[in-house]
Amino acid sequence: MKLPIVLIGSSNTYKTSVGKLIAEQLDLPFISLADISEQYYLKIGFSKTQQEQAWEENGADGFYRYIQPFNAYAIEKVVSEHQESVIEFAPEESVYDNDQLLEKIERILQPLTHVILLLYSSDIEESLRVIEESNTAIVNGMPINEHFVRYHSNHDLANYVVYTKDKTPEQTCEDVLSKVNPSDSDIILIGPEGTGKSTIGKLLSQKLNLPQVSMDEIRWEYYKEIGWDADTQKQIREQKGFAGVYRYWKRFLIYSLERLLSEYSNCVIDFGAGNSVYEDDGEFTRARELLSPYKNVVLLLPSPDLDESVEILKQRNKLTINSVEINRFFITHPSNQKLAKQVIYTKGKTPEEIKEEILCS
Repeated sequence: MKLPIVLIGSSNTYKTSVGKLIAEQLDLPFISLADISEQYYLKIGFSKTQQEQAWEENGADGFYRYIQPFNAYAIEKVVSEHQESVIEFAPEESVYDNDQLLEKIERILQPLTHVILLLYSSDIEESLRVIEESNTAIVNGMPINEHFVRYHSNHDLANYVVYTKDKTPEQTCEDVLSKVNPSDSDIILIGPEGTGKSTIGKLLSQKLNLPQVSMDEIRWEYYKEIGWDADTQKQIREQKGFAGVYRYWKRFLIYSLERLLSEYSNCVIDFGAGNSVYEDDGEFTRARELLSPYKNVVLLLPSPDLDESVEILKQRNKLTINSVEINRFFITHPSNQKLAKQVIYTKGKTPEEIKEEILCS
């Protein structure tokens, strides 16, 4: 079989599992481009600050536009440097709405015999439904972010609540400052996904001349200290969707909270959406004990009306590129069809069966 073997396509098609099975059978390295891409990005001027700015200014559109040239360069390098390998591309790494970049990727991949597009089904709507189900965790009978809004944990841990509806980030920052006393303790921002914790944290840190610490950026090192494993998480993600990943993360939350609070002080801390929600009574009690010395724990919500908060966050958290829902954009964009030498539909097939279909093709 001519190498390398490249797997592209959406995130619900067992790409990782299939790639590892092929690599194992052929005694080849397996490479997930997403895991190593940053080393290539940095060679051509990637800036995390600029990436974050692109996201803050234009959401998924801005992020996608910024990252495309870096992804194209990473593909060029990984294909040239890892020719005797099985390589997996993330969904966004093989879709380009920049014609010049797409033509570049076509030239890079054109000599390869095995660029295989994995899709759940030939029925686009069915594929999208499966992706949506995989990406949605249902907790206590509701989507996870609604659970974060309604569950008692955030409300009971907070000293203050600041509502963000119809306010600019700068106005919300001033509201927070009007409630807290920075000399009392660090400022800790908690709340559901999409409430602006990182953005407000950045503004507060600038206003107060204090460092900003984002739990979502540093938690992985804490998780690793007690057994978190990226490959295990990927396997859970493929088999059980985000709901499984959420359950997997739960075993690391209290430890990471203990580590963060022991390591950082005199700063502005923004928690990830799930870092302040504890369904287990014992873990909630421990989190409350850990946060009790902190007098400036601020819950950000859109509105005091929880139903309204849920609806606002649903709209706010919809990710779109070119005004198209992000998963629909990646599945329907012609890039993958142009790049692929073969399409395999994975519905009703095990990773082993998909592997055999690829190896026999």
